[in-house]
Amino acid sequence: MADYATVLELKSDIPDSPLFDVSDETYDEAIGVMITAASRLIDKYVGGFENCFYPTTDAQTRYFDGNGEDQLWIDPLLSLTSLAVSESGGRAASDYTTWTLNTDFYTYPYHTTPYEKLIVDNDAGSKGNWGTTQKGVKITGVWGYALTPPADVKQACKIQAMRWFMRAKQGYQDAGVNANLGEMIYAQELDPDVKMLLAPYRLHNAVTGW
Repeated sequence: MADYATVLELKSDIPDSPLFDVSDETYDEAIGVMITAASRLIDKYVGGFENCFYPTTDAQTRYFDGNGEDQLWIDPLLSLTSLAVSESGGRAASDYTTWTLNTDFYTYPYHTTPYEKLIVDNDAGSKGNWGTTQKGVKITGVWGYALTPPADVKQACKIQAMRWFMRAKQGYQDAGVNANLGEMIYAQELDPDVKMLLAPYRLHNAVTGW
């Protein structure tokens, strides 16, 4: 599993803190653990899968339920190797018929990745829809949002990890005190800035099967 930020990257965001001293590794291990935990929390929050912003480059096969429509939301897909649909309703290997990209269906968005949806070509093709078979759509390709974490995902990871670090210094209390402003700060859910940064990446669908 891969982290979406490094300890050094987190330290560089707080140059006025003693943590910025690259020669002081007192808290590096603890911060590293929190960065890893934040990376996995990001995966869960967006509704994706582990390492969805640092995916393997090996092609993997996933199955999706047919929805009886001409459009099908899928997990974020960086590159498509093959797609086959159970046109007969069965789930044996021989029941799946390979469909041709840009003839039977299109990937969407049309000009960028990750692909988020598949659209049956009802103009040139003859397929009609995705059928209604459970696990009826078989897709092989490289899954994920990006081969490396986007800048806003990296920032979200650093914010969450540092937030945990500061809470740890207060015994993981649900509330802290801002002495400068004379107010209580309550921390019972994801940092609002983290949610805002991750909002564009939340999935349209739940994973139906791997």
